[in-house]
Amino acid sequence: MRTIYIVLTLTLILTLAACGGKEVEEPMAETAAVAEPTAPAEEAAVPAPDNGSTNPISDIVPAGPAGSVQLKDGTILELTKFNKIGKYYIYISGNLNGRSSTVISLTRFQDVARWKTIMFKGKENFLILSKQGKELAFLNSYLYIGNDSGDTYSFYTTTRDLKVKLVEVKKDDVASININ
Repeated sequence: MRTIYIVLTLTLILTLAACGGKEVEEPMAETAAVAEPTAPAEEAAVPAPDNGSTNPISDIVPAGPAGSVQLKDGTILELTKFNKIGKYYIYISGNLNGRSSTVISLTRFQDVARWKTIMFKGKENFLILSKQGKELAFLNSYLYIGNDSGDTYSFYTTTRDLKVKLVEVKKDDVASININ
């Protein structure tokens, strides 16, 4: 019996001695020290969600217009760039394809650019077509673009004198939003 205790004790000591000399590497610490923040100063105060990573998610916005907004009277406004709501480009809350409640909040332009068109079938009903041909039908849903108003969307457009200007349009006046 003593022999078994001695063998177990020696095995435990050897195991601790072998593991005690190894250093734990933290690869994320090096990456975090090298990474530079890409968010504007006004967004730096917003805490990032804790998903276990210290790497910032890059948001690459291409040059040129982001899309166009077609009004029901036939007017087409160039969507020069999105006016973010905090950290979101687009925020949706409602019933997707007639199922339970769904929330979609897009924080990167690459995610918004996967959509082709948002077509409106009323103030709280709309259809999103993706560039891959998928349809997302939202009923009794709320879409927020550029502000948290229930009545308007806001975005930046280019005026005739080539100045970028923030505009607000009534949700009831919008027929579709096309995304480049």
